[in-house]
Amino acid sequence: MYQRGFTLIELMVVVAIIAILSSMAIPTFQEFVVRAQITEATNLSDTLKKSITEYYTVHQQFPKNNQAAGLPKPEHLIGNFVTNIEVQEGAIHISLGNRINAHIAGKTLTLRPAIVTANPSSPISWLCGYANAVPGMTAIAANKTTVPITYLSMDCR
Repeated sequence: MYQRGFTLIELMVVVAIIAILSSMAIPTFQEFVVRAQITEATNLSDTLKKSITEYYTVHQQFPKNNQAAGLPKPEHLIGNFVTNIEVQEGAIHISLGNRINAHIAGKTLTLRPAIVTANPSSPISWLCGYANAVPGMTAIAANKTTVPITYLSMDCR
C-alpha cells in the first residue's frame, strides 16, 4: 500500500517558495514603516508652519531662526522620531532620530515655504523634501533634505 503524505523534496520546494515570497515582501514593508515614521515626524511641524506664516504676515519676511519665530530651541522640539527641529530663513529642518528606522537615522527632511512671485501676500505653500515650486512660485531657503528619495512620499519627491 501507498503511504500518503509529502516527500522531503516537496516540502523543501514549499519552504523555498515561502522564503522567496517573504524576501520580496520585507523590503516593501520596511519602506512602508519608514514612510509612516516620516509622516509622524512631519506632523510635529504643523504648529511651526503656523508660527512662521504669522511671522511672515506681520514682517513680510521669513524668520531667521527658532527664536525669531517665537519657537522653542531646536533641541527642545523633539519626538519619537525627531531629535530636533530647526528653523532657518523660514525653512523647517527636521533631524530624524531617536526611535526611527536605522536606515534614516541622522538624516534631515526640509519643509520650505513657497510664495507667489508676483504677489508675496498670497497664501504660503509648503514644499516637502525634494519637491520643486510650481511655475509662478518661489521656494524660500535652502533644501537640506538627506533622506533617500525611496523613503519619501510622492509629494516630497
